[in-house]
Amino acid sequence: MLTLSIVDHIASLLDSVDIKYTREDNVLMMRWKTDHFEDLKIKIVTNKDETWAYVVAPFTNFYEVEETKRMKLAYDMLKESWKANGVKFAIDDDDDIIVIAETNDTDLTGDEIRTLVGHVVHACDTLWDIYPA
Repeated sequence: MLTLSIVDHIASLLDSVDIKYTREDNVLMMRWKTDHFEDLKIKIVTNKDETWAYVVAPFTNFYEVEETKRMKLAYDMLKESWKANGVKFAIDDDDDIIVIAETNDTDLTGDEIRTLVGHVVHACDTLWDIYPA
């Protein structure tokens, strides 16, 4: 019996809820237009053994933020992570600022994936609001 990878499963869910995406290997990429973004890129990836799925929006490198404003941004990101529904504002291993939702529910439904993506998209507008000008 052939089993679908979690990326294949999520791709079929995105199709079922009419969310447009492109696929390159095991990365699903969506583009969104929001109040603050003309072309917001959101990716869905998994860990190597496909036990976790991540909905990720990458931003600039943390060190591109003016040095005097970095700690306030980090503090504001931490506070917003507490308030945000199912989303974290974080800094990845490459020091890039990211917005991320993660799940180990590999039996997702269309509504659940739409909710996860929606939370990340909304949180990106929140990050825009707290990001130093």
